[in-house]
Amino acid sequence: MPTLPPPPPTLASLLVQETQPDILAGWLQLCQTIGLPTTAWLAGDPSRSLGMLEATTLATLETEAVGFISAGFLDAAAQPLPDGSINPWLAILAQQFYGVTVPGATYAETSIVLTNSGGGLYEIASGDLTFSLSVNPGVTYTNTSGGILTGVGSPGASLTVTAIASQAGAASNAGVGEIDTLVTALLGVTCTNPAAATGQNQQDAATTVQQCRNQQSAFSPNGPAGAYSFVALNQSLTGLVDVVKAREYDDSETGDVILYIASASGAASSSDVAAVQAAALKTVTPLCITPTVYSAVPVTQAVSYVLWLYSDVGQTLATITQQIQTALQNMFAARPIGGDLIPGASAGALYQSLIEATIANAYPGYTFRCQVTTPASDVLLTAGQVVQLGTVTPTVNFVPRT
Repeated sequence: MPTLPPPPPTLASLLVQETQPDILAGWLQLCQTIGLPTTAWLAGDPSRSLGMLEATTLATLETEAVGFISAGFLDAAAQPLPDGSINPWLAILAQQFYGVTVPGATYAETSIVLTNSGGGLYEIASGDLTFSLSVNPGVTYTNTSGGILTGVGSPGASLTVTAIASQAGAASNAGVGEIDTLVTALLGVTCTNPAAATGQNQQDAATTVQQCRNQQSAFSPNGPAGAYSFVALNQSLTGLVDVVKAREYDDSETGDVILYIASASGAASSSDVAAVQAAALKTVTPLCITPTVYSAVPVTQAVSYVLWLYSDVGQTLATITQQIQTALQNMFAARPIGGDLIPGASAGALYQSLIEATIANAYPGYTFRCQVTTPASDVLLTAGQVVQLGTVTPTVNFVPRT
């Protein structure tokens, strides 16, 4: 019986990063082989310390070398770093090799109304004030405009300033009225935000990878469906930064292509729709094809859940609910237009099981039960709908380990 050839190596097996302990062990083995008294080198011995220094330096170089080499491969660059963050090489690869500009995280901004119920007069300059949320004190905002706030009963007793979050990303988002605390004390002055503040996280790796693959579709003269999404999400072609989702539907016998686009807040503006329409017609539409761009229709979905955690989780209720809120926001933001579509299904959906998994995975090892009561079942979506996270109502039960 002939011997089968060995299977080809995988990319992961070739991108092996030597660690500092491995390098040190190899160095000690080499020293022992040439007859050096390695067993006599105790901790602190100059020879062993020299080997430790070399191993540490080489391990650092290994990290840089493997990161650089893996950056040339889309799937490898898409793997998260050990701390769970997005590999920065992915954005470089996407831009340089695929012409895809990856949107970074944005800072949430809003207007804040200051109301003076006392007699003080305050001259406020940009950067003077820090605000926070009583529901999440770790989230802060700083004013970027100023003015004069006069005493109660005067026309200037109310002042509206603009403010920006101290940290980028959705974790600093604030709903209407949630920015309610003045960290910078002004006697007799209260604050509130009449409009929500919304920032975006850095685009997730899966979306970037899909954009890169869609770019390859744009090279075809036959206009495959992925080309339309590539144009819609390519800032250099549309001049837009607000369009973050796109989905095309090519189920037509008359040459019609329907393309839905969405912004971070849900619906796309009419000007964005027109810009994507123009870019698609100019860039990827073959003859005898009629593409039409529509804004996706936002569907706000509230979430209510009951969670059972072991009490040794070591986190406060406020911290737990906020982390789950952030996890849900990220999960909802990653849902495609029309929902997740199972092959063969007639419609996409937001699946209740995905919501439960997102909540449970916020504290793995401590969560032993999660029940989502709203929505009561899978949420079916039509082709042009995009789901948005609504009000989250949590119930958390702490249970001692037995």
